[in-house]
Amino acid sequence: MNILTIDFETYYSTDLGFAKQTTEEYIRDARFEVIGVAVQINDGEPIWFSGGREDMHQFLNQFDWVNSLALAHNAMFDGAILNWVYGIRPKGWLDTLSMGRALHGTEVGGSLKVLASYYDVGIKGTEVEDAKGLRRQDFTTEHLATYGEYCKNDVKLTYSLFLHMSNSFPAAELRLIDLTIRMFTEPALELDGDLLDEHLFHIQSTKVRLLANYNKEDLMSNPKFASLLKVHGVEPPKKKSPTTGKETYAFAKTDEAFKALLEHDNSAVQALVTARLGTKSTIEETRTERFIDIAKRGNLPVHLRYYAAHTGRWGGDDKLNLQNLPRGSILKKAIRAPQGYMMIDSDSSQIEARTLAWLAGQDDLVKAFEDGEDVYKIMASAIYGKDINEVTKDERFVGKT
Repeated sequence: MNILTIDFETYYSTDLGFAKQTTEEYIRDARFEVIGVAVQINDGEPIWFSGGREDMHQFLNQFDWVNSLALAHNAMFDGAILNWVYGIRPKGWLDTLSMGRALHGTEVGGSLKVLASYYDVGIKGTEVEDAKGLRRQDFTTEHLATYGEYCKNDVKLTYSLFLHMSNSFPAAELRLIDLTIRMFTEPALELDGDLLDEHLFHIQSTKVRLLANYNKEDLMSNPKFASLLKVHGVEPPKKKSPTTGKETYAFAKTDEAFKALLEHDNSAVQALVTARLGTKSTIEETRTERFIDIAKRGNLPVHLRYYAAHTGRWGGDDKLNLQNLPRGSILKKAIRAPQGYMMIDSDSSQIEARTLAWLAGQDDLVKAFEDGEDVYKIMASAIYGKDINEVTKDERFVGKT
């Protein structure tokens, strides 16, 4: 099967591009423009093309995408352009950015420049830095030709990197990368805009109504703030003071138990903690606004970062993480499967905690999992110094964290 290596060069400026926007926002922006593209078939010579949208479409259609694997460095970006702008979907995707993250983590870096240097396959140019703010029509013939050589070089580097990294890369992981890429580049999930608008109004009105009853002293005084949390059924998190050695409230922005309340199921608790930390919007509010904005532009692309952690798990990206939406969240209900399909909400129960316990040789914890014990409550019991049967839902969440 052929490998088609591809790299798009696009218009970017001070207010349009990755510095200010997510990948989804950038590509779906009405101001988005492709300057040019380079495509290479297997180890052949890359072909550069620059032209209007229809001409570009014709150029891209000459390649047999449906029977080929497409390769890019940051395939989320190039794949989204290929599908969202030109309606082209290759048979599968390969991505050297994802492969590099799995093989080298943070010790090398994921940029094409750094990986090319590490594998000694060539030097990435800097011509893209001179293209800021330039539309395709703004390029001179000579400048566009130089930009094309820069793009072709990126394609060569990407293909060379793939040859080096694929020697030891498991085929099963390549399939996972492909699935991860296509969850973003081929979005199928729909969003219920009306439900989201209604949810945002409820969140904001509840927050205004709640905070109107309290002044700054109520929020900043530890005893008074603790009382507010208790009113909403939350046991205030505590810690031992490093200066006095006595127990005190854990209300600092660095206290994990306190930060965990930012994602509390009760939006009123989120609002209180957000106000205490001095931020304007709750996490639920920000997420809802982001969902609403995406809904106006199209289907929901699921952007997950392959191998985000050294454990190999995925992480959220594009300022969104669909892996950690709260149980029963309206946001979950706003995500709809397309006509004729059903969506299943599933979770690998305690998978990281179970695996870690086994890897660490912590046999007592492994046995506790096996016996169906609530290990999160056991942890919370130790943290709060109380009987396991007295641990509240919120304290259990802290134990889990």
